[in-house]
Amino acid sequence: MTTDTQAAEPHRPFTGRTGRLRFARIGRVVPVAVVQIVVTLAASRWSGAGDGSGPPWAGGGRPGLEPVDVGPLAVVLLVAGVVALPFRWRWPVAVLAVSLGTTIGYALVVSPRGPFVAALTMALANAWFRGHRVAVWVAAGIAVVVLPWADTLTGRAPFASTTTVTLCLAWLTATVAITEVVRVRVQRATEARRARAAAERARADDERVRIARELHDSVAHSMSLINLQAGVALHLGGELPEPTQQALTSIRDTSKQALVELRRVLGVLRAVDADRAERTPTPGLARVADLVERARAAGLDVTAEVHGDPSAIDGVVDRSAFRIAQESITNVMKHAPDHRATLTLDIGTDVVDLVVEDEPTAASDSARRAAGVPPALFGESGNGIIGMRERAIAVGGELRAGPRPDGGWTVVARLPSGTPERDA
Repeated sequence: MTTDTQAAEPHRPFTGRTGRLRFARIGRVVPVAVVQIVVTLAASRWSGAGDGSGPPWAGGGRPGLEPVDVGPLAVVLLVAGVVALPFRWRWPVAVLAVSLGTTIGYALVVSPRGPFVAALTMALANAWFRGHRVAVWVAAGIAVVVLPWADTLTGRAPFASTTTVTLCLAWLTATVAITEVVRVRVQRATEARRARAAAERARADDERVRIARELHDSVAHSMSLINLQAGVALHLGGELPEPTQQALTSIRDTSKQALVELRRVLGVLRAVDADRAERTPTPGLARVADLVERARAAGLDVTAEVHGDPSAIDGVVDRSAFRIAQESITNVMKHAPDHRATLTLDIGTDVVDLVVEDEPTAASDSARRAAGVPPALFGESGNGIIGMRERAIAVGGELRAGPRPDGGWTVVARLPSGTPERDA
């Protein structure tokens, strides 16, 4: 037997949202970089009114103020403060320290003129938003002590004006206040979204319970009757042929197992069935052998090949893979019971490959050709394939199904060995 698993593409974790988020975080740095580098360099060549005790953003200046020469070191400091900003979400305190150091360095090397504090403003806001209050207060204190007195410390001015100190305090206060307002609004919006999501989940759960009860009431009664009648037939039919007794036994056991699984899955277990349901193992790949045995008891010629350890599979993927195998075998029994079926399960370190194939025997092929039934009709009706594909996609996998040239059918599922990791 050959399996068509090579055509399936390997599972790739979903990274679209993470890529957009990273681009947005980096993209927000661009206007800050333009303001800090371009506008600051332009302001260094500006001359106008002021008293010379502080930068233009502090309201100073005196007539005839000379342009400032910006050397390579000053440019490096401006650029370094911006380059560190894309890492602010991972290392907010470290980025704040780097921005503070580059800003103070520029103020000491060059007269603090222009919006050279743009990167420090973003670093302060980010650290405050992320909850690093102590680091922000320490950085703000250092900035208030050093930045307004930079010209005085370097001998470029006799003292710092009161206006410069006041505006520096106003800048830091406004940065913290605006960030706190934004943080509170974001937090409230997040809590509102969570509350809406919780309410929607509660409504969906109530609706699922209602549907489950209705489905249980309509199906469980019929399953119980089937189980009871099969048991009575076995009890009274002691002289029945052996194949008939085997068929009745299979009907009784299968209906009993289906009834227990139905009650557990639908969440409407009766108290009398609770202990039995808890003792029943959750359907998974470890029960493939039982699935194959039940199909054989029903008259299907089916074999299974399992490579790997089913216990190493994630719980959700384990159940989904078993349900796909179960539905595939059921489709063969429903649409082509005279075919020969093969179930191949290959459990790797990253993916689980599941292949279910059925091929006509010589007798079934002759009957099909005599009836004029084309090969593509086998297994195409119903919603089984749609449900299997939805199960595969739900765990981050994929499923392909289609007819074989010889009149059979192939179902190929490739699932991740564990739940795909999602970037926050």
